[in-house]
Amino acid sequence: MPSDKLLEEIKTMVHNAEKEKKKVAMLHYQILIHANELEGMKPKEFCETIDVPESYATEFKKMLNLAKLMKEFGSKIIF
Repeated sequence: MPSDKLLEEIKTMVHNAEKEKKKVAMLHYQILIHANELEGMKPKEFCETIDVPESYATEFKKMLNLAKLMKEFGSKIIF
């Protein structure tokens, strides 16, 4: 399960990105880079915690699935 600190950081990043009309892209990015920590969290709970509409739960599931697929194919995100 992710820490409260991580969820707060994700929430801040996503809501700050809204000013530049990049909210969904930032949501995708944050979920993808933190997939290991977010695995096991319920999509609805994630949305409630970071204060986004429940409809974003679908995006949460998609990005976790993409992270798994990338791992299966040996892809890595490097910073």
